[in-house]
Amino acid sequence: MPDIAIRFNGVSKKYEKHASSMRESFVNLFRKTESRNGSNSFWALKDVSFDVRHGETIGIIGPNGAGKSTILKLLAGITSPTSGTVSINGRIGALLELGAGFHPEFTGRENIYLNGAILGMKRNEIDEKFSSIVDFAEISEFIDSPVKHYSSGMYVRLGFAIAAHSNPDILLVDEVLAVGDARFVQKCIRKFEEFQKCGTTIVFVSHDMNSIKRNCHKVILLDHGEIKEIGDPKEIVDAYNAIIFKSPLAGKSQEEQRAGRSRQYGSGQAEITNVALLNNDRTMCNVITSMENTEIKIEALFHEDIAEVVVGMTIRNRIGVDVYMTNTEWKGIDIPKVLKNTSLEVSFAQKMHLAPGEYTVNVAVSQKTTEGIKRLDWISDYLTFEVVASEKMGGICNFDSSVSIKQKPAEKR
Repeated sequence: MPDIAIRFNGVSKKYEKHASSMRESFVNLFRKTESRNGSNSFWALKDVSFDVRHGETIGIIGPNGAGKSTILKLLAGITSPTSGTVSINGRIGALLELGAGFHPEFTGRENIYLNGAILGMKRNEIDEKFSSIVDFAEISEFIDSPVKHYSSGMYVRLGFAIAAHSNPDILLVDEVLAVGDARFVQKCIRKFEEFQKCGTTIVFVSHDMNSIKRNCHKVILLDHGEIKEIGDPKEIVDAYNAIIFKSPLAGKSQEEQRAGRSRQYGSGQAEITNVALLNNDRTMCNVITSMENTEIKIEALFHEDIAEVVVGMTIRNRIGVDVYMTNTEWKGIDIPKVLKNTSLEVSFAQKMHLAPGEYTVNVAVSQKTTEGIKRLDWISDYLTFEVVASEKMGGICNFDSSVSIKQKPAEKR
């Protein structure tokens, strides 16, 4: 498999449940039949098969307990499959549980060599990269202090710096692109992008769906140890949301969803019937000018009496990044109750501080409950619109900058 970096072939993994008390442990000594028939075990993965090509970034998402961490442990060699085979073609590096291999009594210098060895780096390789690791972590003045005295930010910065310098062929990433302050997060993201440009194969596990959509070539959706779908990041994230919010569409294929109302999920107690984008002249449109006053109007029909209603909308750019989110609750608007067979209309008026490009509007009608937010109806990408501008700019926001220039003689030294 010359072009394949990772291959899972019919992989299943079973774990044994442990007794929760001494009494339960004693009782289970006399319950051998229970252990034999499997009631004291559970399957974290069930017949999982997929390939990852060299240079691909693949995302793995799913609810808690779906099996994501088990896949990473299998790839890292921490555990072995109960059945099936895991084939790896290349050196593995892992950004998992940053600093997990640190000894609290050792200095930062000593832990660089200890953690680097755990990640498979040779002594001379660590020697060569030592200064770069320290500079990246920004802890030079504390390098000879025991890490038990480090702040949590220093701790994770050092952990990321060591792992990021291990130069693996295959990189395992688990929720580590959000460590430290905003400036260091940007540094981590740039390092992640460097790995991608160098052709490193990356397996990326995260609950940050924007990061998944932005960074991955394809995504695997896991649920209860089984692969539900593999495919385009944006579509798989929508399928994940359907599972999270227990949509009637959950578990259906993408083709089945498109045959109905694609990317829609919720309890069905209310139904979004129309969404319109109005321009400055209050005319429906799909092209607006940057900085133009607009209105997004959402209409929903209620099939039951619903109390504590929340209506919201999200604007996303073309790669699925949420550029703006708001709802009636955040705006301090109270909708105490909507009666059955009543149509509710909610409008959000705003000036579109957006750079030129293509955007989508995602809308939701929800209910506040004692257990949290309950989705009544949510539709991704209900409508698409384009923003145009008379001047060139980059990014996703238009700050409408003004420029002033002054020239003055240089001061003599």
